[in-house]
Amino acid sequence: MSGRIVAVVPVRSLRDGKSRLAPVLAPEARERLVRYAAERVIRAAVDSGTIETVLVVSPDPEALAWAAELSPTVSTMPQPHHLPGLNGAIDAGREWARTLGATAIVSLFADLPLIGPGDIRALTGRPEAVVLGPDRRGEGTNALLLRLAGRGPEFRFAFGERSLVRHLEEARRLGVGVAVHNAAGIGFDLDTPGDWTDFLDAPADHETLARHITIECGAGVG
Repeated sequence: MSGRIVAVVPVRSLRDGKSRLAPVLAPEARERLVRYAAERVIRAAVDSGTIETVLVVSPDPEALAWAAELSPTVSTMPQPHHLPGLNGAIDAGREWARTLGATAIVSLFADLPLIGPGDIRALTGRPEAVVLGPDRRGEGTNALLLRLAGRGPEFRFAFGERSLVRHLEEARRLGVGVAVHNAAGIGFDLDTPGDWTDFLDAPADHETLARHITIECGAGVG
């Protein structure tokens, strides 16, 4: 079950993101990492064959210009001032998708360096009205499929602390079908020095890339 699906990818900034990785990565290395992970997420969505349009929402003009060059399938939206933060960005993306006539959106965090097209195909193939892709700790929501028919426009996004539980509660409040879809590529995000260490321990191609990021930027790996 798919339909016309818009992937909404919020990108706060290319240069100022991932500040919690400062103990192990220099600013230039963090920027490289932000660009790599965001591009991987966007390309996975494009290559999945289930996404009609990828919408990048950002308050950062540089991020919007960068994203627009990645693929003809990518659209961009400056984040409205009256819809701040992560939840605001995804709210804006939902309204944009509804205007387009989409049947569903899938929100994707931009810091999923192991995600692949198959992860997105499996998520969007689920029949439930709401499908939650949790982080590997089972606390956050790294991906969320929301079908826009019925009560989809009423769904209140709750990204932040304990978002997985809060999204489950919201689906139940609305009385719509909900499922938790675990996938390694969706579950692994990069927020802390511990996440970076685990990324270095990932398969060889990712380790090579990670070391390239740090060596090119003159940063150490802690």
